[in-house]
Amino acid sequence: MPEISSNPLNQAQYHAVHHRGGPLLVLAGAGSGKTRVITERIAALIERDVPFDAITAVTFTNKAAREMRERLEKRLGERVKKLRICTFHALGLMMIREHAELLGRRQRLSIFAMSEQKSAMRSVLADLKLPTDADQVDRILAKVSQLKNGMVDQADNILNTVLERYSSLLQKMNAVDFDDLITLPLELLQNHADVRALWQSRCRHFLVDEYQDSSRTQYDFVRLLAPDKANLTVVGDDDQSIYGWRGADIENLFQLQRDYPTLEVVRLEENYRSTGSILQGANSLIANNSDRMGKTLRTNLGQGKKIRVWAAETAEDEAERVVAEIRAQKAGSDLKWDDFCILYRASFRSRAFEMALREAGVPYHVSGGLSFFDRAEIQDFLSYLRLIGNFSDDLAFMRAISRPRRGIGSKALEILGQFAFEKQSSLLEAALEDDFQHRRADVLRAFGQMLVECEHVFLHGEADDAFDMLLDRSGLEDAIRAEAEDEDEAERRMGNIMGLRRWWLRHSENGGDLSQFLQHIFLMADNEEDDPQAQVRLMTVHAAKGLEFSHVFVVAMEEGTFPHKHAIEENRLEEERRLMYVAMTRARFMLTLSYAKSHRKFGQVEKMGPSSFLKEPDAEVLFWVDKAADDEEGRAASQDEANAHMAAMREMLGLDS
Repeated sequence: MPEISSNPLNQAQYHAVHHRGGPLLVLAGAGSGKTRVITERIAALIERDVPFDAITAVTFTNKAAREMRERLEKRLGERVKKLRICTFHALGLMMIREHAELLGRRQRLSIFAMSEQKSAMRSVLADLKLPTDADQVDRILAKVSQLKNGMVDQADNILNTVLERYSSLLQKMNAVDFDDLITLPLELLQNHADVRALWQSRCRHFLVDEYQDSSRTQYDFVRLLAPDKANLTVVGDDDQSIYGWRGADIENLFQLQRDYPTLEVVRLEENYRSTGSILQGANSLIANNSDRMGKTLRTNLGQGKKIRVWAAETAEDEAERVVAEIRAQKAGSDLKWDDFCILYRASFRSRAFEMALREAGVPYHVSGGLSFFDRAEIQDFLSYLRLIGNFSDDLAFMRAISRPRRGIGSKALEILGQFAFEKQSSLLEAALEDDFQHRRADVLRAFGQMLVECEHVFLHGEADDAFDMLLDRSGLEDAIRAEAEDEDEAERRMGNIMGLRRWWLRHSENGGDLSQFLQHIFLMADNEEDDPQAQVRLMTVHAAKGLEFSHVFVVAMEEGTFPHKHAIEENRLEEERRLMYVAMTRARFMLTLSYAKSHRKFGQVEKMGPSSFLKEPDAEVLFWVDKAADDEEGRAASQDEANAHMAAMREMLGLDS
């Protein structure tokens, strides 16, 4: 993790860091040092003797919050632990836990991940005699989420009824979903003046990073915590607003100037990442957008090489050419594999590049994939932990009772559910009742008693004893080993469980309890992972935001792919152009744009045309490799390419050693 730079702040950065008070918008271009500015500003507030408890800084990902905290630790040492630095959702959770009773909740609540949300929604739809197929559940959940996040203004009567029942069910199970972590605190702030005053005092200096990613609901959240003349600092870039599909509203940036009349705007336009050609190309491309506040990035790194553009006959040819170029550029240089990144608009475009990289023996990593916490064995064990942490979590009960199988079928659970309804209790509490009558009642009661005993150890015993007792008494280890196809799979899956155990022990050693451990896990909704070392990176442009690489290849630049055909049809080109701007500004020294003239689709060859975005950067910084083969610049480039490929061949054959 890089330390806060010892280099002096430039004039705009200094102005932002030492802004004396009132609302401030830092319009931070790509690679302009925004993270440094926001961390230096927090440090400057501390040095001005602003109380730690009066400072709150929020961002959108755990990774960004962690980086902010680690940088500040270099300046503040152990004192950084006193600071409130977290994601929007983590801040919302703090508020819900502190004021749970006002929301009809208890502090030891569950946060439902998507699988639990689907189960709860399926139950609601069944009660209302509505279809419960997977597509219907997904559609309704998406509409509910849009409604909660202010992406739609109104709903029909059926959707309102569904939302009311769904919210009531979550409240009954002492649970919240991810959207509730914003909407419930918003409800608190709107309806309880004392709560609003308390949190406004804790946000006397309120800093928001990546502000362009905020939704309408999050904007309302900010407005309540930071009134008109508050010491609000927001850092963002209208040119990098690329998450409209999940609720981000670029209008929030423009709304700031209307709602905060004394707002001061500082533009960070000095880029410390990319060469002049790359920035000139990106600047001229994004200038085609009308919905922006306006800025022009500049650099002191020199003009650098032109942006290369090439075409391939097929997607397979394109992938082979990109991989050959990566090998050639690496050969005879001090570049590492992770200096290279391949970016695409749609994730399915990775397939051809994965095959080409495998065939060439080049190590690579596809960002994304199955999260550690989505693995079946982890989900199974977490269902037990959730149930121990919250006896009202009926969805955790339903999963835990079936993993491993205990001979409890759907009929037994239906009867238990009816009994629980009559008792107005949770399923676990019902299973422990002496007057519950069923031929499998003893099994259910023993299961419940086992969890009660494990809860006692989690609350009063040693952390390792509690984990090991649950693993043993649950029967999960035996089930994992019995189900595995071979010993390697069994060890791999048990290794995941042991990884969870190590994390729980570290959390416990730092004074955290089970409830906090579970809440921390479920806040990690962005499924972040550490950067893999010594591997070429493949990822979507959305996933690349915030990253940088020496050499970037933006591939599959066909019209209808990038920009996406739906964006073209729905007149959403401005966000697609911002996405292209993000892709271009990931590159430090070398940027290559490529496309295929044809794709194979459903067994048929489909002709493709080049992206309209290839025509928008200044022509003087573009080098069309294939078209220029006959002029002097093209011949020189072709010779350089041939020399690089020969170097790659010599390295592969070991002739340079």
